[in-house]
Amino acid sequence: MNPQNIYEGIDENYQTPPINKNREEQQYFSLVRELSPQEHILEQMAWISGEIWNSKLKRYEKVEGVKPFMNQDGRDIYFQYLTTILNPIITMSNYRADIKLIHNLMMMIIKDATIHFHLHWRDYGIKKKTQIKVITDKLLTVGLSSFYKALGGGDRKAATSNISENISTVSRNLMPQEQPQRRGFLSKMNPFSR
Repeated sequence: MNPQNIYEGIDENYQTPPINKNREEQQYFSLVRELSPQEHILEQMAWISGEIWNSKLKRYEKVEGVKPFMNQDGRDIYFQYLTTILNPIITMSNYRADIKLIHNLMMMIIKDATIHFHLHWRDYGIKKKTQIKVITDKLLTVGLSSFYKALGGGDRKAATSNISENISTVSRNLMPQEQPQRRGFLSKMNPFSR
């Protein structure tokens, strides 16, 4: 496909107005990037490691007196559970209003994580079994928030409506301007008409 002609091989009747790639596409992709949960994953992983974001230095730093919640093997497993519930596939999905499905999915994941961490808590350097509740509560809160973002289209709706608005704006700008209609005799006498 020729990069100069994005409609090469497509019948003219099916072509949408070309979008200004420099501005509209960058806006769309920056919106998708903003909606992506990648930063939240990094933040969650930093918190479980006892780190917070330093906005002045633009990096995560250790918090004095806070130890990592578990060893690297535990954090690796936590990361896998976390990315199961916090990922672009979920946040860009459309769960309409199916809260029951969301709760069932979350309980399945939380149940599995709870059993897994109870079986391997010593392997992961977890000091007390009561800490497992903190881990699963974090997963539950993040997971429900992630799934709830997808209710009614959520992020997907925000991104696609942005695309629709851009296409609509471009198509309006490409349409020929309407000719002013001639005013009739009565409308010329009405002082409130244009």
